[in-house]
Amino acid sequence: MATHRYKDGYRALSKVDSARRVAFDVLMQVYSEDAYANLALRKALRRARIEDRLDTRDARLVSELVNGTLRAQGYLDWALSRHLSRPMGELDREVQVLLRMGAHQIVNMRIPDHAAVATTVDIARHVLTDGPTRMVNAVLRSLTRMAPGELDEAFEEITDPFESAAIRYSHPEWMVREFSRALEAHGYSSDELEALLAGDNEPPIVTLVARPGLITTEDLVDEAADVLHTRIAPGAFSEYAVHIEHGDPSALTSIRLGHAGVQDEGSQLAAILLAGAHLSGSDTAWLDLCAGPGGKASLLAALAGARAAHLTANEVHPHRARLVERACRVFDNVDVVSADGRTFGGPKTLWPLASFDRIMVDVPCTGMGSMRRRPESRWRRKKEDLADLLPLQAELATRGVELLRPGGVLAYVTCSPHVDETLGQVEALMSRGDCELLDAVALAQTILPEPLDIPEGAGRIAGSEGRVLQLWEHRMGTDLMFISLIRRR
Repeated sequence: MATHRYKDGYRALSKVDSARRVAFDVLMQVYSEDAYANLALRKALRRARIEDRLDTRDARLVSELVNGTLRAQGYLDWALSRHLSRPMGELDREVQVLLRMGAHQIVNMRIPDHAAVATTVDIARHVLTDGPTRMVNAVLRSLTRMAPGELDEAFEEITDPFESAAIRYSHPEWMVREFSRALEAHGYSSDELEALLAGDNEPPIVTLVARPGLITTEDLVDEAADVLHTRIAPGAFSEYAVHIEHGDPSALTSIRLGHAGVQDEGSQLAAILLAGAHLSGSDTAWLDLCAGPGGKASLLAALAGARAAHLTANEVHPHRARLVERACRVFDNVDVVSADGRTFGGPKTLWPLASFDRIMVDVPCTGMGSMRRRPESRWRRKKEDLADLLPLQAELATRGVELLRPGGVLAYVTCSPHVDETLGQVEALMSRGDCELLDAVALAQTILPEPLDIPEGAGRIAGSEGRVLQLWEHRMGTDLMFISLIRRR
């Protein structure tokens, strides 16, 4: 039985609609405790299936209430603001969550208005005092009484195209501007901006990876079909990828054993391209400098094992290093260490400078490319975060080059298309004078089962023959992954 603590103590929510109660609980964790929505939702659903006997239909409702409310927050706040006497940010957290969750049902879901209002107010009666409860009721009822097309008419009055797109597609305006800038910087038309933003709001497909040497893609397909009873499709770009329409991947024995994992195709492609880049000389020492939580490291370990190569997986945060250990637990060619990547290795250590053949540097970033999987992250990141992130990325990339032997290959990767986090960092590396940009686009087109939809000239960097690869979810269906390959001279 879920409980909440408020000024007047604990109040039970046992008599409230189970699905909406669970959704409210999860949203409160996300907004009040900075919980990750996917983790909090998974835990809550597991508990609710036991305690409340929540069925599959109700579980899907919970997921939509949580993820849909988080994705649509910007638009919902704009719509609600027309019926509020003070800014949303000044309201108590519980009131904010209830208004957004109720408005999402009214505006975006096929739930009768009376049911959306009544069930939301029912929760309010248990977690709020009488005054705020009446306000929640009044605001939501006011939203239902709007004339057809009234919101659309109000929306058309917005003249700034970036403000308009930010509200319509529920993104912070600064991110919308940066997405537009990134499209143009990579040689794409700004006309694709709305398609990109719309794609960011589409629920992602769950993608599995069959780790080579442990399980074949065909066997993973068969297992998923037998256990999950869902539609399955092979990956478009990774030969190890398997898409599943629905179902819990943890139900698969191969997942529990570590022979397979959950990993977006863009992430898989970053590891595949690093492993596939041509190398002269030794190819036995590989490094993942920022390895947490372990998706790319585990695929690199499998690819390295096929060549009798050894992978060192470094992660600065001990709790994330433990996740890397778990992801790589089945491999005997991996050492997991926890150190600051900016100062990793060097004299009098096990990892001298210029000693690695292949290095993955997947730097911490704004995460603008993975927001469809983490819808809450778009509201947590601020433009000001770049002041700390950009120097950190530059230091990690520089250390990666220092650890790379002449002739070795480094992959600089981010899950953000932000120009300063991607092209800007690569250009800085090129200015060192000892780095050569390889053609990641040409390599991808050569080794992938399906060609990438990339315009001629996209990914060019001034003064370089090579190209960087930016994956776009509205074009490729993957997360927005930036991949560059750099050889040290």
